[in-house]
Amino acid sequence: MPVEKLTPSFTFTEERLQALQAVVPEAFADGQVNWETLKAALEPFLEDEGSGTEHFGLFWPGKRQARRLAAQPSKGTLRPVKGQGVNEDITHNLFIEGDNLEVLKLLQKSYAGRAKLIYIDPPYNTGNDFVYKDDFAEPLEEYLQRTGQADAEGLLTTNPKAGGRFHSNWLNMMLPRLMLARTLLSEDGVIFVSIDDNEVHNLRQLMDEVFGEENFVCEFVWEKKKKPAFLHNNVGKIIDYIICYLKNCDQTFPFSVETTTEGKKYPLNNAGNPLSKLFFPPNTVRFGINDQTIQAQNMSEGNIKTKLIESVTIKNGFNYNELVLEGEWRYSQAKINEIISAGEEEIYISKIPFRPNHIKKGGEIKKMKNCLSPNHYEMETNEDATTQITNIFGNVLFENPKPVKLIRTLLKAVSYNSDDAIVLDFFSGSCTTAQAVLELNREDGGNRRFIMVQMPEPTPPDSAARQAGYKTIADIGKERIRRVIAKLAKQPVLDRDPPEDLGFAVYRLDRSHFKAWQDYDGTDPAQLDDLFSHHQDPLIAGWHPRALLDEVLLLQGFPLDSRRTRLNDFTHNALIQVECDWFSVRLFVCLDPTINPATIDALPINADDKFICLDSALTDQTKQQLADRCTLVVL
Repeated sequence: MPVEKLTPSFTFTEERLQALQAVVPEAFADGQVNWETLKAALEPFLEDEGSGTEHFGLFWPGKRQARRLAAQPSKGTLRPVKGQGVNEDITHNLFIEGDNLEVLKLLQKSYAGRAKLIYIDPPYNTGNDFVYKDDFAEPLEEYLQRTGQADAEGLLTTNPKAGGRFHSNWLNMMLPRLMLARTLLSEDGVIFVSIDDNEVHNLRQLMDEVFGEENFVCEFVWEKKKKPAFLHNNVGKIIDYIICYLKNCDQTFPFSVETTTEGKKYPLNNAGNPLSKLFFPPNTVRFGINDQTIQAQNMSEGNIKTKLIESVTIKNGFNYNELVLEGEWRYSQAKINEIISAGEEEIYISKIPFRPNHIKKGGEIKKMKNCLSPNHYEMETNEDATTQITNIFGNVLFENPKPVKLIRTLLKAVSYNSDDAIVLDFFSGSCTTAQAVLELNREDGGNRRFIMVQMPEPTPPDSAARQAGYKTIADIGKERIRRVIAKLAKQPVLDRDPPEDLGFAVYRLDRSHFKAWQDYDGTDPAQLDDLFSHHQDPLIAGWHPRALLDEVLLLQGFPLDSRRTRLNDFTHNALIQVECDWFSVRLFVCLDPTINPATIDALPINADDKFICLDSALTDQTKQQLADRCTLVVL
């Protein structure tokens, strides 16, 4: 078995390169891309790259840097903040405090392809709001310095229209975040982005580029106000937009918030096909006719040709004997047999002459109609959302929140057939999305889980939020989730399996536990020796086992809510077994400074499992013992 050295070097670009190498292996040499060979392999599909070539697309200053920023690995990690959540050790819900660009990078390996739905409400770039100011050289260090952390400035800055590159600044913020968000979506995943008139045109083009024009669903219109705000010289605006894209249009499904009580009729007659017979075994056709015997006869009427070949007796609303009909049929006998074998009462005849219909039992999905949009469902407005905030906190602590019903409607429309969906919001603000997830789970018995990400943006010094003790927007979001959970916990709920998840765990973006390597270009051997000596222990001083374990999980591709079991039978060492339903492999983690041979001998480990420990905790002999039994990963 191999011995792996665990280092925080993963970027999702690595897997994209592996996929490219599988398709065009001749373009790779020593792990590097030979661009000339790759161009030669793809030559029939390349555009003319001459100096005068014009291309269709959205271009702006800084785009290339913003794209590279998405591929730049994070040097941070997510540290648990114990005591700020609810039911922290058993919950699947997460609140992550930190710059969402760095957080999205850190989630790539563990959550790639896992999010069924992403909803975000980013800054609208009105000229007065904040945008995220990314540092292209050291984004994590810049974040930590500005949040002190270091000081109270934060990583946000106003983006006035009078300033240069007004739209470019906003696009540079959005591009890398949307690129990373796309990788987190499942193949049947959906993303909704709220926006207003200021950037809706640029957002559409940007998302066409990131998600593909073919994956555009629609531009929902949401009436955000009951009364217009006369902020424009010519009109009073009352609408915002919600842009919707799929991850993969080949995996599409109808968005729905309700079903019919009974499916619509699919007539089996008059399809213009040659006359043929259909056979229905006894008790497979439901009738709207009282008990009686119908003699063989011609049932044709107008252009609909149907014959009853043999008499049929109707008892208790079903055919007592075999029903044989001749006519022009939309369905084949094989299709009828498939419906019958499903055991559903779906073939229905309401009257004489016989007109068989296929009516789906249990109703059909009603699609959300683009022209009706969310407003068709008597949607709440910003005024309602402000009332909801006031009801929770007793005061207006957050400006322009989204109403719960709006987010809940979008959640239900996408997750009605996957009630264990992961829902991500990385501009989570006051955490309306978290409340919507919790309330929808209570409503329909679902097990959806949320991941909220919010920058610790300082609240204004003279604001009601600051006066109430909330120093940052993140503090407001966490407290809202706590209060919603407390309210739901007081309400009666039916027993369910698994139990309702009324909890969340809090994580905070921070520096990695692994020392960052500093390149040395000098010539002094003593300085080089000092550099290597400093890195003999790869971990920073004062690391905590629980926090390091979480970083190990992320680096191994395990989610933060993986099951962790302390194996108490091991008395010589603290041994943690980590499992996740997404993987068959298990992790056995021991971060003690020395591992007792008795621990190794008693390990309940399989060849597919991994044992993770400090490199210094093992001798060469015990390393070989473990490598013979499993994959050994050392720090």
